[in-house]
Amino acid sequence: MRRNKRKNPFSFRLFRLIPFVSLSLFFFLPGVAAQIGADIIERRRAELQQQAASPEMKRERGTLPEDWVFALPEGVRSRQVTFYSDRTPCYGRIFFPKGFDPRGKRPAVIVGHGINAQAVGIEKYAARFAQRGLVAMAIDYRTYGYSGGDVLLLEPDTTTDDRAVWEKEARIKIKRTNLNNFRETEDFRAAISFIQTEPGVDADAIGVWGSSNGASVVLMAAATDARIKAVVAQVGGAGGLGAVGPVAVPPQMIEDGVKRARTGQGDEVDGGFSFRSKIDRWSSQVNREFRPAALIDRVPETTKILWLPVEKDELIPQRGVIAASKAFKGVSQVLEIPYLTHFQAYSYAGFEVGSNIAADWFLKYLGDNGAPNPVEKTSLDEYAARRPQRRTAAASPGAYARDAVAAKDVRFFSEGIECRGRLFTPKDFSVDGKVPAVVLAPGRGETASMIEEYAAYFASRGLAAMAIDYRGWGRSGGFVYTAEPVKTDDRLRFSQLTARVRIYRKRIAPQQQMLDIRNALYFLQGEPGIDRARIGVWGADLAGGHAVAIAAADARIRAIVAHTPWLAGQNVQKRAWAPEMLRAEQHRARTGEWPRGVIDWETRAALAEYHPFRYVEEIPSSVAVLFVVDEKEQGAKQTAQAAARLLKGKNEVVGASGAALEKAADWLLSNL
Repeated sequence: MRRNKRKNPFSFRLFRLIPFVSLSLFFFLPGVAAQIGADIIERRRAELQQQAASPEMKRERGTLPEDWVFALPEGVRSRQVTFYSDRTPCYGRIFFPKGFDPRGKRPAVIVGHGINAQAVGIEKYAARFAQRGLVAMAIDYRTYGYSGGDVLLLEPDTTTDDRAVWEKEARIKIKRTNLNNFRETEDFRAAISFIQTEPGVDADAIGVWGSSNGASVVLMAAATDARIKAVVAQVGGAGGLGAVGPVAVPPQMIEDGVKRARTGQGDEVDGGFSFRSKIDRWSSQVNREFRPAALIDRVPETTKILWLPVEKDELIPQRGVIAASKAFKGVSQVLEIPYLTHFQAYSYAGFEVGSNIAADWFLKYLGDNGAPNPVEKTSLDEYAARRPQRRTAAASPGAYARDAVAAKDVRFFSEGIECRGRLFTPKDFSVDGKVPAVVLAPGRGETASMIEEYAAYFASRGLAAMAIDYRGWGRSGGFVYTAEPVKTDDRLRFSQLTARVRIYRKRIAPQQQMLDIRNALYFLQGEPGIDRARIGVWGADLAGGHAVAIAAADARIRAIVAHTPWLAGQNVQKRAWAPEMLRAEQHRARTGEWPRGVIDWETRAALAEYHPFRYVEEIPSSVAVLFVVDEKEQGAKQTAQAAARLLKGKNEVVGASGAALEKAADWLLSNL
């Protein structure tokens, strides 16, 4: 049986596309019909050629302010709106077509900008789509343009787990231009939730348009959100097709990661083209893990994809787009705009051609949504039913391990938030030595204090072991958001002020928790006496799934132990939200908060989309994997055994009773 390749947990796959060749020559492969015509290219060919040759129309390092200016088309109305992405207020501007009736049903398109840019540079595309009869909403991603920034405390976080939400006045700094393609994907999804509830919009006819780096983002969004029915990716890439395993972490990025984990801020570099500002060096590493083409097979075949490359693109080679187009099984097309370079696509004839072709695509495919997507059953109830019993003191290694170790409290930073941990080292530990190290991650609803005995035992066996608290749990700081409007500016990378804030704790957020684990690993790599080339992860319960997912994404990992792991995702194909979950998402996009009630909507949403089993096949053969399972739970045991059969490297499944802890220590020592 052919095995389906799975990609790392911080990237998603693209679909296979019907082959279509360069339209600078404008011909088709035999037997492949065009989806939309390209007559406008031929009609404007002379203008395109003139634009390419004219010195006044050249755009070598970005667009110019005059390229952003447009006249609002006759009859088109616009309105600025605020939507929320992970409780952060974001800017949007909706354009309504002439004759728009809030009682009707019009298709809608979300329009997103490129790398380190702003919505103001691409709002004219939204205006053009409205002129053609679509509702279109241009957005600024979080930390860009008029959208909110990342909020960090300038004073100690005194909140505790006694409450899930705290509100107070505090000294804060707001970080701008956080270039993270994974977050931008979530911003697109939040914008979709918002526009679906706009009166007069057909919630089942939603498209996305992205340009340059935004073209990759919309492809990723299509792989993760079945609500998207049509995609236009202009002058963008489709990286990651065929990629296997984690992305290498160069030595300089490890040094930068150590700096971030220990100080809260890494190095900065110049970023962007048309809109220039500083960005974290770290973004170049995390965005290398962003592989939209790697998840092409997860884009529903009912989604229609149009690529709009330019012939002379100096930034993004076309080969990725062509390869992805051949890999996608659904309806798609590649239309190349001749003569132009990357930034010429945004102005003059380039804009006229690209915007109208995109409008043609949306108008053609947002009227016919194809077969409905099956609804995915949320995994929350399943998770609650089969969650392993909480480990007890009797099952722990006991206090005897303490006599053979040294321990100290440590602080590290994850996404600028101060986190806490407790580091245990062997009694003979020396800063001049090189000891292997492991991060211990607690399970759902647990803190470092509940697993410190495990860390102490591992230290007594010769490992450096650090038990951590995730952000928002235990002694770590919480997630901070402004509770009042705050104006910021991209030109000021960090602004400091006093404002009313809300601090959220006790969140079950797998993606955030995995980042906390990875940043804890960077902290360990900077600790004197630890061999930074020999590090691993031990995770319990939900964190057992984290360990699996991280091993597939982080090239630094050499061994993991997944203790009674939660490995959801076997034979699960993501399609669409259940109706009640969709309503909760839409409520969050409109208000910034999940609906109140007896259901923990945030946890339900997070677990419904978290499928660590899918990442098993991406774990490289160099990583040794030990599954420790409760033999009484036959379903969990069978899932772990199924995962083990997919692994390429050394692995084993053992029972959770008896000498399981000793086996885990042996495993880590022999494989680090």
